[in-house]
Amino acid sequence: MVTIVGTPWQMVVAYVVIIASSLSLITYWVTKKFILRKMNRTIMTAEHNYQQQIASLQMQLSGKVSVLEGMVNKLRLSNQELTRLNEIRAKFMSIVAHDLRQPLSSIQGFASVLKMDTPQGGKTNDDQIALNNILKATDNMNMLMTDLMDISMMESGRFKMDVQPFNFNALVSDVVTLQAVNAQKKEINLQLYEYPTEITITADRFRMSQVLNNLIGNAIKFAPQGGRIEVNFYDDNKDVYCQVSDNGPGILHTEKEKIFQKFHQSDNDRNLKKQGWGLGLSIAQEIVHAHGGDISVESAGLGQGALFWFRVPKEFVPTSTPTKSAKTKAKSAV
Repeated sequence: MVTIVGTPWQMVVAYVVIIASSLSLITYWVTKKFILRKMNRTIMTAEHNYQQQIASLQMQLSGKVSVLEGMVNKLRLSNQELTRLNEIRAKFMSIVAHDLRQPLSSIQGFASVLKMDTPQGGKTNDDQIALNNILKATDNMNMLMTDLMDISMMESGRFKMDVQPFNFNALVSDVVTLQAVNAQKKEINLQLYEYPTEITITADRFRMSQVLNNLIGNAIKFAPQGGRIEVNFYDDNKDVYCQVSDNGPGILHTEKEKIFQKFHQSDNDRNLKKQGWGLGLSIAQEIVHAHGGDISVESAGLGQGALFWFRVPKEFVPTSTPTKSAKTKAKSAV
């Protein structure tokens, strides 16, 4: 037995310490005996439930992985089928374009001969009109066949270019002179703004003329009777820029992203859809991209006209991805 000796206050303090220590020991024992044991049981139960949930989730994940693998296999088969169909379509387009050119050339040749052999005036006016219509129709069909063959070559990787240095000013002038005949039929004022400095670029002259003919031809097709079309071009030390603007029906903002897609045709005038297959702008885009440039269109909306522009390096740089900086620069110039 512990005997406490000292003053009464010292004895009281000693007894308080002894009682506090005893209570601490009792509290520790109770905590260890009951509370901690209960906490351990709770933790073990939670861990067991967590493991069950993980197992359940793993089973669900396994099932979803199986479903996803099935979807991936279906997608792979669908892609293979799409590739096969695209190859068939490309071959079909090439065959159709190639096989139709010969009979069209024959029709065009015979019509030209008949037109020359048919005397002018008198009762033969109807014959002359019919022969002229035949020649116009064969010309349109030949242009469509050319577009089909170009698209077919581009899709099959057989698209080749003859890259040589040439005078870009002369090319633009030649194309505008040829297109002026079509513009006069609609009394359209086709205005070319000559660049004061001679521009020499290294590119495929024929393909560049295709791009210009497509852009100016489209502007003539959509411009109103008596409208106005402006063509201008310029260069910096690295690139040449060309713009074709018109006061036609304009382009919706939602349509600007689709206008260079294959077979896309504007809904602005349904009657004009009959004049082509919607391949011209797509071909122009492919040609410009093949030269390492970019092409786009700007329009304030319906009834506000449109401005088509393209940029190509003055020195041939083969690539298929237009640069963002060049696109921004051209848009700011517009």
